[in-house]
Amino acid sequence: MNTVFNVKPVRRGRGTETERIHEFLEREGRPEAAPIRSWIEHWYAQLPKAKQADVRGRLRSGKIDRFTEVYFELQMFALLRTTGHRVHVEPALSKGHYKPDFLAIRGSGAFYLEATVCGQSDHNAGALRVNANESDAVEKIKSALEEEEVHMHSDLWLEAEGNLDRTLSKREIGRPFIDLLKRTTAEQVERSLGSGLSVEEVFDCGHWSLRGFLDPNILKGTVGDVWGPVRSAVGDAADAISTSLTKKAAEWRRKGSGRDETLVIAVSVCHSQYSWNDGEEIRAIARDPTTEVLTAPWRDDLKDVAGVLFVGDVSLGNELQTKARLIQNPDRSLPESLGFLTTERKMGELTGFRDHVGHQQESPSNDWITAGRA
Repeated sequence: MNTVFNVKPVRRGRGTETERIHEFLEREGRPEAAPIRSWIEHWYAQLPKAKQADVRGRLRSGKIDRFTEVYFELQMFALLRTTGHRVHVEPALSKGHYKPDFLAIRGSGAFYLEATVCGQSDHNAGALRVNANESDAVEKIKSALEEEEVHMHSDLWLEAEGNLDRTLSKREIGRPFIDLLKRTTAEQVERSLGSGLSVEEVFDCGHWSLRGFLDPNILKGTVGDVWGPVRSAVGDAADAISTSLTKKAAEWRRKGSGRDETLVIAVSVCHSQYSWNDGEEIRAIARDPTTEVLTAPWRDDLKDVAGVLFVGDVSLGNELQTKARLIQNPDRSLPESLGFLTTERKMGELTGFRDHVGHQQESPSNDWITAGRA
């Protein structure tokens, strides 16, 4: 049977920089990994046989953005099937070689759905803008640790919140994390896993904070490393979302079936900086980029789009917490079968993921999967 994974759950530990995501999932022995493997295998098997080779190849790609894109497409396939639609994958259109991701049919209604991702790289349409001050601060932490020859008995993971509006000195930003490593041992960090109390330090600067916590080395017997930050972007994701949507809309306008057909775009904002915020979604689609009114007219380059399904970060391990909501173009009609999505929903229910979790874990955490890898 042609499956996605060659499952060999032999050890636990965060993914390494050189490890492909599918390799991590194959060897990861934690209970949290099992429902993810099971869910992917289940929906992969539901795909038309002619489409499986391409999907399997992208799921096993060494490029994180390719995995993220196809994983989101698989989630949209599952969402459509779970909600009672007949789904055609990459249906052929009368115009040339362009094939939208899905044609969904339920009852007498039909619509096309395009899935896209933003927030990871320019390749997948709309990387979030980098905060140079934050990137500079992280490099200074690494430099300070090297200069002081600090023994990296554990991995130092960094998580950022907010926007850093000034440049920090190496001593200012480096000292808290130097002290953290010097006052702790690898044994203490190992014990902290069992207690659930992380060994950490938090540096605050105005509206920005950087949390550094210690975790046992990924590779036992080696020197630890600095990972992250989990995100390096300013808070407003509207520009990146808009770029992602308009690229899809332009492609539809040039090559699609025309205004008489219904197009819905699903966008995954795959970046931990992005939080559920109506203002960012609306500013991304509104003709007036300063408005946050839900019924505001949409920008002209999105006029052929009936609705946008906004999905929060769908990174692995976050399936039960991820939120989704459909916003309608006030000048277009939405498919009746999608009306329920105008109310906020959880992706875990929409895609059938919860059925694969069972009794293993109700709220898996994505800390152990891709933090610091993108």
